[in-house]
Amino acid sequence: MNSLARNLGGALYTVFLFNQHDIISTFGPAIVVGCVLAGIPDLRSLLQALVWQELHLLPFNIYGVEEDRISKPSRPLPAGRLTVQTAQRVYLVLIGLALWNSAAHGILPCSILYLVAMLVYNEGGLSNHWAMKSFLGSVGYMCYCWGMSVIFAHGQPLSRTSIIAVILSGLIFTTTGHAQDFRDRDGDMAIGRKTLAIVLPQTFARWSLTALILAWTVGLVYLWGPPTVVAAAFFGLATDYSQEADRVSYWWYNIWLIVAHVLPLFKRLADSRIEVPL
Repeated sequence: MNSLARNLGGALYTVFLFNQHDIISTFGPAIVVGCVLAGIPDLRSLLQALVWQELHLLPFNIYGVEEDRISKPSRPLPAGRLTVQTAQRVYLVLIGLALWNSAAHGILPCSILYLVAMLVYNEGGLSNHWAMKSFLGSVGYMCYCWGMSVIFAHGQPLSRTSIIAVILSGLIFTTTGHAQDFRDRDGDMAIGRKTLAIVLPQTFARWSLTALILAWTVGLVYLWGPPTVVAAAFFGLATDYSQEADRVSYWWYNIWLIVAHVLPLFKRLADSRIEVPL
């Protein structure tokens, strides 16, 4: 029994090590989108959605050990908790489970789209090109939001507003997702990956990203019409970006991103004719 508990604890800790850099940047926005578009889920739906996302995120994180040796040395492969051979077997099993799980929830097309994007991103080498890296990353991001929302809604398809919100999530990530690349420059350069944080002059890269975030902030406030206090807070997060160290700035970027995904709630409430106090 003690041995079983230790093995289970070790396995859960290994999963945590794969995910620790994605809790705010990936799980946070996807959960927020699901709650905004489908409503607060019951515990069963929440757990089902988290399992679904984990089955898709883990295969993606297993790949890229050379980059992780520099940027994320605590992950299981560079840390020596898993061998490459074991990771390859786990990788294939997870892909099979992801497809089976999506079929059970009626979102198999979402899973297929995600896995195709993941394969060409990682094994196809397209992540080495800055434009394809951002675009394929946005496809994965949209799939997370899509799957989470449908599972939260007990299999109900996305509404028109929800589809717009998910597409906008992808566009936001396509144009601003390279915020994560500033903190990963050493690892990216080590594997020959060309990101905007590397190919552009540092000053221009940072200020252009800030300009894009401010432009999105203005556009999203206009589109979704949040209360004044929410809009003011959203602008505050946008103008606070890129003034500190890259890792701290990236944390603030993710908070901005999460708030950006909350804003469709106000359109949903307005369509339902529910008054929201200013």
